[in-house]
Amino acid sequence: MSGASQLRTAVADTSALVSLAVPRADTSVDTDSGPDPLQYVLTSCEVSLPPTVQSELTAMADYDDIHGAAASNVLAADSYYAVLDPYDRSDTPAARPAFGLDDGKTDGIVLANSLGVDGLLTDEFGGTNFALVHAALRGPRIASTPRLIRDYARGDHMSPAAARRLLDCIGSHRSWGTSPYVALIRGQLEP
Repeated sequence: MSGASQLRTAVADTSALVSLAVPRADTSVDTDSGPDPLQYVLTSCEVSLPPTVQSELTAMADYDDIHGAAASNVLAADSYYAVLDPYDRSDTPAARPAFGLDDGKTDGIVLANSLGVDGLLTDEFGGTNFALVHAALRGPRIASTPRLIRDYARGDHMSPAAARRLLDCIGSHRSWGTSPYVALIRGQLEP
C-alpha cells in the first residue's frame, strides 16, 4: 500500500484476523512462496486487539475446521500484535457502549477510537453492521480483508492474479461467494 492510504496502525477484530489467516490454514494454498495476508498485515503495521477478540480467537481455535486452524495461526503470531484493554484507558468509557454489535467488535471500535489508529480491521461489510461500525468510528477508517488484499496488489506486494486467488480462497471459506462488495473489490483488480 502506498501514499495516504497506507495502513500503519490498526485495531483488528476476530472476523478480519480469521479471514486473513485462512490462506495459511488452507493446505491447498502455498503461503511459503506466495503471499500471506496475515503476515503482511502483522509485519507492515502496528496491530492491536482487545482482550475480547483474543478470547474469541481462543474459543474458535478449538473448532476442528478451517476457522479453528486460522484462529490458531493468529494466536501463534501473538508476538506481532498487542492486546490492550480499551477500558483501562483514561479516554474511554468505563463500561462497554451499546452500539448494537458483538462485544469484540464494540471493544475494537472503542480501542481504535482511543488509540487514533489508521484503521479498524473488520469484515463487517454485509448487512446493517457496516453502517453501525462506520457511525461508531471517530477517525479510523474501516479496513476489510478484501480491500487490504486489493491494496496490497495495487502496492505491488502481490500480483493482481495472486490477489484474486486469495480472495477466492478466503471467500470460499468465509461465505463471500455472493457478496456484491467482494465482487466490486475483485473487479478493481487488473486482469
